[in-house]
Amino acid sequence: MASRTGSITIPMMSFLKVRTHFNLFRSRHYLGGILVLLLLIAIYGVSLNAVFSTGEPLPWQNLWQDDYIVRVLQFSIGQAFLSAALSVIVGLLFARAFFYQPFSGKAFLLQIFSVTFVLPALVAVFGILGVYSSAGWLGQFSRLLGFSWQPQIYGLTGILLAHLFFNIPLAARMFLQSFHAIPNQQRQLAAQLNLRGWQFIRWLELPYLRQQFLPTFVLIFMLCFTSFAIVLVLGGGPKFTTIEVAIYQAIMFDFDLPKAALFALLQFVFCFVLFGLSAVLTKLPETNLSQKDLWLSPQSSAVKFWQIFCLISVSAFILLPLSNVVISAVNSGAIFSAWKSPQLWRAIGYSFSIAPLSAICALLMAMALLQLSRRLHWLHFNQFANCLLNTSMIVLSVPMLVLSIGLYLLLQEIEFTHWHLFAILVVCNALAALPFVVRILAVPMNQNMQYYEKLCQSLAIKGWARFRLIEWHNLSAPIKYAFALACALSLGDFTAIALFGNQDFSSLPYLLYQQLGSYRSDDATVTALILMAVCLGLFFMVEKKT
Repeated sequence: MASRTGSITIPMMSFLKVRTHFNLFRSRHYLGGILVLLLLIAIYGVSLNAVFSTGEPLPWQNLWQDDYIVRVLQFSIGQAFLSAALSVIVGLLFARAFFYQPFSGKAFLLQIFSVTFVLPALVAVFGILGVYSSAGWLGQFSRLLGFSWQPQIYGLTGILLAHLFFNIPLAARMFLQSFHAIPNQQRQLAAQLNLRGWQFIRWLELPYLRQQFLPTFVLIFMLCFTSFAIVLVLGGGPKFTTIEVAIYQAIMFDFDLPKAALFALLQFVFCFVLFGLSAVLTKLPETNLSQKDLWLSPQSSAVKFWQIFCLISVSAFILLPLSNVVISAVNSGAIFSAWKSPQLWRAIGYSFSIAPLSAICALLMAMALLQLSRRLHWLHFNQFANCLLNTSMIVLSVPMLVLSIGLYLLLQEIEFTHWHLFAILVVCNALAALPFVVRILAVPMNQNMQYYEKLCQSLAIKGWARFRLIEWHNLSAPIKYAFALACALSLGDFTAIALFGNQDFSSLPYLLYQQLGSYRSDDATVTALILMAVCLGLFFMVEKKT
């Protein structure tokens, strides 16, 4: 009789547990995450279907016989491999020198390296042109010394320089984590055993650095493989064309949607594989590195000299283009006259309206998805939760150009106004920033669930009251940082506006592109300075308050 009762009780308890989980999951507070997920599927599904179903069928049978397609793929992979390899090597050398050498201004330099990732690409391109082109500082210095050689910035050289400018700081920060992770006890033991030079690197540092080599390489390769604005401006011709630029040319110059769809699908396949690798291998750098007390053994004079040389060289490489933007704007004299241009004010108005709205949309979508994801984790549906987070990352593998043209095709029956274009740009920029916002907020929101879920259930604290009283204390800093990041990404975005921009509807990056293309360098200095000042100001203000 007892065994019979037990056999009935166990299934009943399991049923009650599942029912309780279902009731918790059914709460209206998690409906937002489901709606956001359905919205992402709908937007990307209908947009890609609109592009792929337009025009003739894709030429799959002649894919590898088309010299242009093969050349674009080869260059996209080749330049990404070179950029990633050089960024990893130089970033590692700089990170080691930065870690071991004390100097004043170390925290400020680390902050500058932190924000270069979100600096608008066209601002960096403008600064690099002002330093390394034949008309820039390097060309002027060469002529001053009487050399006939003049630098050639356009082509593969310029693309590599711009990619190194963005990715060396990223690689350096990732490797700095590994150096900070080495315990002081191991350093002291290595000093007692008199491990120096290559033996010190091999037995002490390499086991920690090895964990970052492949993840860093994959992440930077992925960023360079999908590069658009840099290659568009510095490519210098069809010989130096990546897949994203080929999509832009197919849409804007030929309006050949089947070819654009083919390149989009190729990029999606490559990026899907890369995102899969990066999701498994990549540990993204934290916003703040550990400042614990470090025990460092004294180094030889030769090592100090080499590390100081690395610090000066890489710092100059990063800071010179930024300094060029400021100095060029001050020396040009256009810093006062450019404000009379109605185009500049129009671009400022659109950019400063689109950026915060896109950031707010990205924040709301990310928090809704994470609310659903952490609930799935709490109910031990870990695989579903991970798939949900990976879905938000996969959207980066779909070129924003293709998404934009898909939305344009869906809405082409209506008469487009500035408000329609404004809405499309807000949506596109919010979707582009969504994966980064999710990565920033995922850890603190999951920690809040683990720490406070039972407390909130026992006190019946729900909804807005829970967020205001319990969760805001831990989420305020990452939310502010995510908002600043999304704003900066939206301010610097050139992908969507490249399709829809015109004289009456433009943003600051689009205006800067027009000014660079028409050789209005004086006006371009002011536009670049505004973009750089706003992006840097956002992050310095957020870091100061948090």
